[in-house]
Amino acid sequence: MMRTIVRHAAVLVLLLTGGMPYTATATEHEAGLWMIVSGTDTLLADDKPTHWRYWFDVQGRFYDPGSGTSQYILRPGIGYDLNNNVTAWAGYARIRTRSSSGDFADENRYWQQLTWTAARWQHGTLTMRVRLEERSVSVGDDLGVVLRYAVKYTRPIGDSGRRSFVLAEEPFVALRDTDWAGKSGLRQNRLGIGVAWKLSQKILLETAYMNIYSGVEDAADRMRHLAVINLKTKF
Repeated sequence: MMRTIVRHAAVLVLLLTGGMPYTATATEHEAGLWMIVSGTDTLLADDKPTHWRYWFDVQGRFYDPGSGTSQYILRPGIGYDLNNNVTAWAGYARIRTRSSSGDFADENRYWQQLTWTAARWQHGTLTMRVRLEERSVSVGDDLGVVLRYAVKYTRPIGDSGRRSFVLAEEPFVALRDTDWAGKSGLRQNRLGIGVAWKLSQKILLETAYMNIYSGVEDAADRMRHLAVINLKTKF
């Protein structure tokens, strides 16, 4: 079965990343670690589930060990089930980034998204998310608008139902030129592969390798190789 999973993963990666414009210019490589705690659940009224949901995640991102570069994110949101398959969300994120020189940049980010289950494929589930973000940062004057489209494939490993193979892909498209992020267009691509562990009925641990390719204007592009630890809870 593991060979089958790997084969399907390779096919999906080729399909999803075939349009990514990797260039032949010099690329800087960095290692890093992301640590994430997230929670979501249905809101109740008179002890009964409603169509409303809540979401939050807290993240610590650490890049290029020893450089001091880091990023911290707090992101709450609220969602509404449009039907049994589609949920509309809106929320806010507060982000603080520390550069290797010790300077800080703060960001206020408002976001709206739709999430849905797209298909059942080879005993797995293909889910999708489209997100629009409006970004305002302390180091620039322009408002950035970014469109993100995430695709995630999850397939159980074995018969216990406690482990799953996870493959995720997400391109970022800047819809506006800004004085702090450069020209509009495809700015970043994220590709992740890992394993999810069901620790209990309400706790899921995802461990993954994530590759982030970022196009940088007037400089070498950046490729980050990240270990990601994501603890997901349901209250």
